[in-house]
Amino acid sequence: MSLATIDEKVLKEMEKYEIRNFADIIRVLLDHPDWLNELRKMILTSELLELPRKMEEVLQRLDRLETKVDKIESDVEVLKQDVTVLKQDVNVLKQDVAVLKQDVAVLKQDVEILKQDVNTLKKDMNYMKGEFGRFKGKDFERTVKEKYPAYFGKVVRKSKLIGWEKLAELIDDSEEEGVISEKERNGLFDLDFVIYGELKESKKPVYLAVEATYSLYRDDIDRALSRADSLYKILKTEVIPTVVYVESSEDLEGYASDKGVLTLKVSY
Repeated sequence: MSLATIDEKVLKEMEKYEIRNFADIIRVLLDHPDWLNELRKMILTSELLELPRKMEEVLQRLDRLETKVDKIESDVEVLKQDVTVLKQDVNVLKQDVAVLKQDVAVLKQDVEILKQDVNTLKKDMNYMKGEFGRFKGKDFERTVKEKYPAYFGKVVRKSKLIGWEKLAELIDDSEEEGVISEKERNGLFDLDFVIYGELKESKKPVYLAVEATYSLYRDDIDRALSRADSLYKILKTEVIPTVVYVESSEDLEGYASDKGVLTLKVSY
């Protein structure tokens, strides 16, 4: 800074003072404190002069930063509280999951017990169905035997039910004579019954080897055919394999017809 930059009034005022030592400088500045600024401008650099303003800016920034830090600390405290709550919730969830696992284990045990009970019920139902089927079959067989003239009247006239006393003797004698095998003998004893009569059209005497079954199956047809063949060996007279039934299918009826087995579908 040069003297040219100092205000002219100030320069004229300065000329009034005689400066001999540093004490004179101090005395003049005390008399004119406003000259301190002019002195500072001459002594200090522009950077130093700017330092107070910059420090003020730094302080302001520090104040703003402190405010932000306070807010961050407040947010962190809230987060800590939230984390604590979350930890509590997680612990509750863990307890709930543990309870659920126990409940699931109990349910699995209950389901296993139910499965066993269902299997038992299925077995019981199958047994009951079997028993009912056997009962129904036996009752159907008894009904057909009791009313055989009505059931077989469409096929033969003057029908007669052959008693097992006479038939059993013929079967045993035939086995002893080697006419039939033991297997054939046992099969004949499993016949439901034997009917004798005359065919309605030709009046030819015939026997009917009868299998009575509520529901017709292929095995019934095969058994009737096999037992009729065995009975023919004993009686030496035409024996017609016959099945009497209530329920069947066209396929089975066709199979019986192909095998030469007489089928009688009746109401019951």
